Amino acid sequence: MKLSPRGSLWAAALLLLLSLPAVSAPRKKAPTDGLPSVDEVAEKARAVYKDLQGNSDPLVRRAVFEGRVALDETERAAAVEEGLKESDTEIRTRAIGLALSGDKALKKLAKPAQDVVAKLLESGEEADRRLGMSLLEASFDGKARQAMLEAAAKNGTPEARQAARSALIALGGKVAWGFIEAGLKEPAGEQSYKDAVKALSTFQDPVALKWALANVQDGSVGVLARDFLVRFDDPKLASKTIAGLRKTYDKTADFPVRLRLAAVLARRGQVDDVSRTLHAGVKFDGAAERLVAWEGLVASRDTVLLGKLREKIATNETPEEADLAYAWMAAWAKANAEPKVIELLQEVARSDRRELRLRAMATLADVKHRASAPIFEAAMTEGQTEVRLAAARGLAAIAKPGDEARIAGYLRKEPSPEVKEALIDALAAIGTADIIDSLQFVMTAPQAGLKRKAAEAVAATGNPKAAVLMSLLKRDPDLDVRFLAWQSLLRLKPESLAEFKGGASSWLTPTQVETLGKDAGIQADVLEFIALKGSDEQRPAAVKALAARGAAAATRLLGIYEGSGPNGDTAAAALKALADVRQAESVPTYLGGSRSPHGPVRAAGFDALGRFATRSLLEQTLSGLADKDPLARAAAARAAVQVAGRDG
Repeated sequence: MKLSPRGSLWAAALLLLLSLPAVSAPRKKAPTDGLPSVDEVAEKARAVYKDLQGNSDPLVRRAVFEGRVALDETERAAAVEEGLKESDTEIRTRAIGLALSGDKALKKLAKPAQDVVAKLLESGEEADRRLGMSLLEASFDGKARQAMLEAAAKNGTPEARQAARSALIALGGKVAWGFIEAGLKEPAGEQSYKDAVKALSTFQDPVALKWALANVQDGSVGVLARDFLVRFDDPKLASKTIAGLRKTYDKTADFPVRLRLAAVLARRGQVDDVSRTLHAGVKFDGAAERLVAWEGLVASRDTVLLGKLREKIATNETPEEADLAYAWMAAWAKANAEPKVIELLQEVARSDRRELRLRAMATLADVKHRASAPIFEAAMTEGQTEVRLAAARGLAAIAKPGDEARIAGYLRKEPSPEVKEALIDALAAIGTADIIDSLQFVMTAPQAGLKRKAAEAVAATGNPKAAVLMSLLKRDPDLDVRFLAWQSLLRLKPESLAEFKGGASSWLTPTQVETLGKDAGIQADVLEFIALKGSDEQRPAAVKALAARGAAAATRLLGIYEGSGPNGDTAAAALKALADVRQAESVPTYLGGSRSPHGPVRAAGFDALGRFATRSLLEQTLSGLADKDPLARAAAARAAVQVAGRDG
């Protein structure tokens, strides 16, 4: 039951239809206008659907399915029953949603539909599981949803079991804890263990309290248990729990036990009461104990204690301990820019211990310490690439207007592409028009990554001056860079449209066309041109992009509909989009579309008439029941039933 990429995109849209009524209320009184009654029209439509059923074109089958669903209870039940077995994902998705909607006429189909959802949830294909989850959320309540997820977690493929576990964990409470606790018992490399650790990092339900208290001293999961106890904030239990930990801390003489309790208490706001224990722990012989001590010190803001640990912080290159020590200083500096912390970081950043220098510079960059600019600038002249990279990232973190020339000077001399990218980030962070000249010499660099970063930075300035540099890239072999250049040119220099129309757009992907559509600075002329003159892949994307602009694009959509010539699919897409925008205001246009020489356009015209035409156009709509194009014929049949039931 594998979904095509296109099918998976449609599935999400189809789910929006699940809440819509399946049937319009029929007219009960006999008509007095001499036109066929609803029942008479329904019989004609039923004959059309019977003739077209099983058509090889999925678009036709979809139209037939929706038409049958809208007739009566008997026809709807038959259509949905067949739809559950359909090879077309969109029909099957719609059928599942209807079967699970609570419609009494479809009651007997609920179980078969549920079985299909179960298979989707157990599938090894991500698109299948995504569809299954969407249907699950749309059509099942809490208990039923949980039961189906538990079945998938037990019976599905490995990928399905993991996805089901994640969904169950997201439910929280005892259900989630059952999976978390079981996962924590698995070997550390197992996916279930990784999922459990990730889930526990935000889990706060009291159901895990007993486990956390029992494992606070454990060497393998103790960090996780202590983290839980620090986050735990249940108003009825938290204070009592912490009081119990404090009582045990005060009574015990076993230093490792005392230290682990101190780490929790410190992070719960009692750091001053346990600082001596933490300080002793940092100097303890056992590596595990030292890590626990650093863990607790993250809450400390004691400059005296910092002074006592100064030498250790400046010389200890043990990665795990250094991680915690520098994280402590980063948090402290972010909170109040403590001068003693900054002074120590700057001292280490100037030292000869390379690993610690890198950590210190990264921390100064993290806290955006502007006064440390001289340290970063001095490091930019060193021979080690790693040091220059850390310095460049520091400059990027603190850059402001006025730094352009200095950063550009480093950029011109820098041999490493990676360091150059960081310096370009620094200029991009400034973002003024003054960076444009500074980036001129890298706009045509041989490295695509550098060129792309420079182009992005220049384009982001939004300054007309940028158009000159972006023009250098409008024929770039890297299509991402070329697209960025043209997007900027079309925004900053509208007259570029003439050259764009002259053949510069043939390489655009549908995704890039949609990106142009979302850019408010891109004129609708650009999208209209692509919709009329673009490739088969580009035109639908351009119509979609225009439609997303709403009423302002109505005239453009009409122009595309009228000017698409032999491109019937494009004209049909434009007519459908126009109907969404103009609704009942353009019924004459829809009527004209139903007489188009192109089948897809006639189908779109009949669809629109079915949505908005009054009964006065029933005869014109009924004429489509003899259409030679199967899709137009199916659309006309459904439209006729809709129109027959209206007044006017």
